[in-house]
Amino acid sequence: MEARPPRYPEALLRPNVRVKMRDGVELATDLYFPAQGGKVVAPMPALLRRTPYNKGAGNAPDAIRLARYGYVVAVQDVRGRYASDGVFTTFMNEDLDGYDTVEWLAAQPECDGRVGTLGGSYCACVQGAMATQRPPHLAAMCHYFGYPFKYHVARQGGALDVFYLSYFVMMAGDGKEAMADPNVKRALYEMRFEEWLSRWPIREGHSPLSLAPSYERTFFDFLRHECLDEFWKQPCLSPAAHLEKWPDVPTLWVCGWFDHFAYAHPDTLAFSRLTAMGHKHQYVVFGPWTHGDVGRKIGETTFGEASTIAARLPDYELRWFDRWLKGIDDEGLFPSRAQYFVMGGGSGLKTPDGLLDHGGEWRDADVWPPKATEEAWFLRTAGRLTKDAPSEADSSTSYVADPDNPAPSSTGVCYTVTRLAAGGTKRINTNGAWNQVEGPHLYGCKPPYLPLSARQDILVFQTEPLAEDIVIAGHPVVELWIASDAPDTDFVAKLIDVYPPSPNYPTGFALGVSEGIQRAKFRNGFDRAELLTPGKVTLVRVQLRPLANRFLKGHRIRLDLTSSSWPHFDPNTHTGRNPSEDHERRAALNTVFHSAAHSSRLVLPVL
Repeated sequence: MEARPPRYPEALLRPNVRVKMRDGVELATDLYFPAQGGKVVAPMPALLRRTPYNKGAGNAPDAIRLARYGYVVAVQDVRGRYASDGVFTTFMNEDLDGYDTVEWLAAQPECDGRVGTLGGSYCACVQGAMATQRPPHLAAMCHYFGYPFKYHVARQGGALDVFYLSYFVMMAGDGKEAMADPNVKRALYEMRFEEWLSRWPIREGHSPLSLAPSYERTFFDFLRHECLDEFWKQPCLSPAAHLEKWPDVPTLWVCGWFDHFAYAHPDTLAFSRLTAMGHKHQYVVFGPWTHGDVGRKIGETTFGEASTIAARLPDYELRWFDRWLKGIDDEGLFPSRAQYFVMGGGSGLKTPDGLLDHGGEWRDADVWPPKATEEAWFLRTAGRLTKDAPSEADSSTSYVADPDNPAPSSTGVCYTVTRLAAGGTKRINTNGAWNQVEGPHLYGCKPPYLPLSARQDILVFQTEPLAEDIVIAGHPVVELWIASDAPDTDFVAKLIDVYPPSPNYPTGFALGVSEGIQRAKFRNGFDRAELLTPGKVTLVRVQLRPLANRFLKGHRIRLDLTSSSWPHFDPNTHTGRNPSEDHERRAALNTVFHSAAHSSRLVLPVL
């Protein structure tokens, strides 16, 4: 697909326009206009990106490019960030501020009255918040790498995603407190996040955020609110809890299998629910990407050049808005409502740059998840995973879960980082698709770097080598019959595609493709805690991240079970209290049953 030439030779910038919100706070906004001969060409549709990450130089090239294609482009610092006035409270105020900005932009003489919104991560979340207010002039949206239900991102399965501590530290490093006091900025930049992880749990007023109280308060709100309560249901935090308020406008969702936003709990998946509600133009794309990393190298693995966003969706923002705001054909870029990448099917060889060639292919569907057959694989004695249900009257496997020796996060969606004094960030844990072996890329691991399956607290269940390919697409779930001697514990399930031994990989390659976690006290709903009765057999369902993968003939499907994934999630202290506030901790004896009466199983959506 050939790139479209710009329609206008120039773009003119009107910087730092002050846009007044309904409460009088002014937000700084850069406006870019298509121009010819030094004069603005108007009126045109407008595109709006609202960001907490600085509207300035980093956004200019893309804004100039879009303006030259015939759009008024507005890039705005959100409330309390950089050049904007007011106080920044993470994710708050974005609903009303978004509405006010869309309507202000539509009223400008250079705009034809139609406004599209775009952006990724936080810049995607603000779009969902704005949509709950139904601005009349909103005409189209383009979300990427953002999910509009913050509870299911920040507290997956009820467990706290520790990423948010590092996120708030990064944000505070460019916040108002740091800007006002260079000593605060320096302290935040030089903070070693690894050291704070070793002191978990942390206390308010004595955390790495104590120098930036406004950011610390928000983080501890995330930490304190374990349940899906009214705090999380606010439109700014969970727009997907208010989908009945969203306008029916064309919306594109771009997601990555290895993005922490991809958890997308199926009960709150905005694309699927809006489509079911009758919204006519909802489109989704799932690729084998991490949070914003859309190239061919994803962790220790490559999925081929065809998997990259540049190959599949060249200029997708421009073509999306050209289609819906200008009526220009998208040249087949969006052939179906759902496009998804089926990982797997590659050569399995090691590429010249040291990556496993897992390969894959794109598929189209009218819905997500695509129509599939639920296929159960039962956990059996001796670590087997079979289609035959167990017949044993009494069969189980036990292990000790110790919060002082948690299993490392290893399936590629842990975004814990540390700020460097030289600027920028450094990841301290895996990102992408990796072999399930310890190494320096996993936080807390030390030589000799054994397979993770060698840990006593990881149970391994796997099939025999497959007689034929199995292709799955959708939301796998693990149904576990468990007992614990503790009032609360976690269950982590990891889905793994096991390559057989080969010259490149003499011991094989155990490729982690998905993961899920469930805090036991939220097994019957996230709106209330229900402690376990020690020793009582109980059903716990672990929802895995959505994915699509081809398990090749000769490979094995493997399920690893454990009770921690650190530092992705806060370790359960096994007391029943909030682990991120609890300084008492104990080990738990956890048992997984695989008997005739209590048949634990992995349920896969098979195409």
